[in-house]
Amino acid sequence: MGKIRRISIIACLLAAAIGLISCSTVPETGRRQLNLMDETEVVKMTMVAFEQMKMQYPISEDPEMNEMLTNVGYKLSQLVFWEMPLAEWEFVVFDVPNEINAFAMPGGKIGVFSGLFYKLVDNEAQLASVVAHEVAHVTAKHTHEKLSQMAVATFGKNVLGVTPGIGGMILSNVYNINATGAISAWDRAKETESDRIGMIYMAKAGYNPEAAIEVMQKMVAIDGGTGSRPWYATHPSSQERLDALYAYIGEANQFYEENKGKGFDDYE
Repeated sequence: MGKIRRISIIACLLAAAIGLISCSTVPETGRRQLNLMDETEVVKMTMVAFEQMKMQYPISEDPEMNEMLTNVGYKLSQLVFWEMPLAEWEFVVFDVPNEINAFAMPGGKIGVFSGLFYKLVDNEAQLASVVAHEVAHVTAKHTHEKLSQMAVATFGKNVLGVTPGIGGMILSNVYNINATGAISAWDRAKETESDRIGMIYMAKAGYNPEAAIEVMQKMVAIDGGTGSRPWYATHPSSQERLDALYAYIGEANQFYEENKGKGFDDYE
């Protein structure tokens, strides 16, 4: 058996062993995922990043935006309590009018850029669809999963890199390209998974999941749906995400019918 083949087999066996002993389960979907990361360390990293963002960007004092985010954040944080029992929740609107974005971090930090209010969301239910998607990334431990996948990819590169000569360099470069594409594909899958989980979360919180479709329709109008995406793109196109939301709406509506009497819903 050639040396390159032996190294590849060893790498695959070690990666498989790591996968078998280091898996966790994604809420709502039940998907098994690779998770090699320590929760405390990930939270420490994201807490530092969040504090840096608060120093980097101005914080909005707009009462309407802040009240809307606080309402949505509180309802979703209560909903996912058992997934994040130790979270120290904080909800911040960053005054960046040209940025249409939001995020949630392990540890319970949620940020929304003011451009989202100006250009994408008109009511609490629509905001809930965006924030629920971001919270889903956290409860699904997508940050942990990506860091774990990158660690395994780096390990594979290092193993292949010990192959001597030009052949080893070529193999290492090929692995780099393939690993990058694979991680990007995993990222696209994470976005799709978060869209599904987020729609379930907002429905369980009493928000009409149709609002998620409205928001994504607006995104398609803003970016033109972006057409087809290259194989290494980290996000599906807005049109692909919209199509997927239509597929999830039936499931989400079942949860909405069960929970819309909670008094959370101000959707019209």
